[in-house]
Amino acid sequence: MGQTIEVSIDNHGGILLPQELKNRLGLLPGMTMVVEEDDEERVCLRVRTESPELVDKQGIIVVRAESSEDLTNVTRRARDRRVSDLLQRADR
Repeated sequence: MGQTIEVSIDNHGGILLPQELKNRLGLLPGMTMVVEEDDEERVCLRVRTESPELVDKQGIIVVRAESSEDLTNVTRRARDRRVSDLLQRADR
């Protein structure tokens, strides 16, 4: 294993990971974590990794995947950025 970090469990059963660790491991909201317990009462928390589903679409192999983020929010933020940029250009 790598680093040992002490964390506590909040009133809702959540575990707060330090931002530095989340950044280093590339952890994002919506990712699924797996908790593994061994016979010695040790617990390991890891990111659930799944092999991507490959689909043949008219002779082209494509990956079928789900977004880890709500696409409505992603679209809304992108649209808001574009509108803001256009308004800033219009003010010049």
